[in-house]
Amino acid sequence: MDNCFIDITIEFLGVAFHNILYYMSVYPYYIFETRRKYSVVVYRSIHLEVNEYIDLCLKSAANCLRNGELQRIEFLITTSSYDALLKFVFDINKIDEYDQTNDAYLVQAEQNMRGFCLYLTTLCDKFKGLPEDKSFMILLHTNESSAVAMTTNPNSEEFPFVETEENTQFDKIIPIRRVCVQNYNLEMFVEVK
Repeated sequence: MDNCFIDITIEFLGVAFHNILYYMSVYPYYIFETRRKYSVVVYRSIHLEVNEYIDLCLKSAANCLRNGELQRIEFLITTSSYDALLKFVFDINKIDEYDQTNDAYLVQAEQNMRGFCLYLTTLCDKFKGLPEDKSFMILLHTNESSAVAMTTNPNSEEFPFVETEENTQFDKIIPIRRVCVQNYNLEMFVEVK
């Protein structure tokens, strides 16, 4: 997989995950600091354990992307007992017919990433009725060989990966945006109970 796509995607997912935590009020507002990215104000957690979890998930996602073995990333907002309330889905699709002159400087990609960050502010207002005591988890949809490689990686010994079978049924899908980076699409939507 293209390194440019991997770097841009992982950086964007980091921004997206921290902003979802902020706007969904998973943690108190005071554990976030403001930054600028994509020409807008974004939020980043200053909580070491939260940041470590997100960074390790993103590092694993990058490794799977490099091997071409990652199809989907899900960011679940859960109850404190980890029952899914809603999930932000990031699907990765390769474009078969790619025109290299189309968005060669990634201007449109950056605008779509900015649009995602801005849309989060209004989208998350729709979910204000969620329980106060929330948590989150990140799911990587990969193949079996990648899952085995992650669990046997000595760098991941303190960060166990758990294979899961999701059986939560969601009633509604809210499309968010598509970001095209070179010959890949990152399709984003929310599934709601």
